[in-house]
Amino acid sequence: MRRILWLALLAAGLLTAVSPAQAQRYRTRQYDRPRTLEGRAIATAHLGISSPSGDFGDVFDSGLGFGGSLGYGISRRVMLSVAISHHEFGGDLPRDEASMTPVTFNADYAFPTNSRIIPFIGGGIGMYHHSETVQDLFGPGVDFQDDETAFGWNLGAGLAGPIGRKTLLGAGFRFHSVSGDRLLDSEFFTFQVGLGFFL
Repeated sequence: MRRILWLALLAAGLLTAVSPAQAQRYRTRQYDRPRTLEGRAIATAHLGISSPSGDFGDVFDSGLGFGGSLGYGISRRVMLSVAISHHEFGGDLPRDEASMTPVTFNADYAFPTNSRIIPFIGGGIGMYHHSETVQDLFGPGVDFQDDETAFGWNLGAGLAGPIGRKTLLGAGFRFHSVSGDRLLDSEFFTFQVGLGFFL
């Protein structure tokens, strides 16, 4: 949790530090900040921390998450996107590990603001490929190993701002909930920093 809070403060500081410098650089131009999302396509790449919670968090620890998305603005404030990402989780023993690989359809809403830093909220649904391996506590072998693809959903919020003519820097949190059949229902949080590129 301390690492997540530290990264959140770092990202907020980075956005705050970058904005005045870029505003000065682009002051005389029309692309100081996105005027509208409508009709615009954006590709994003993101990286950050993934932290399990609930029963899932009792067995596994925080790990790395990364991914990308491709979105299209259907109105001034709403963007629809398709995303794929991968999240790794470690455990108490060397061979304890879990992973989530979601492919999701998402919708995000950007709040109107006069600032160059834009707050947004969003959510999505999709299929999550869930894999778990748990080491045998009393021997060299594996006590449990299984995987499945199950339905999941996510909700989150964040901040984004322009750092160039066609480039955005953003940071955000998301909560993910994944249903299970052979594996237990699982929940995890993500904090990620990403770059967006208008196409």
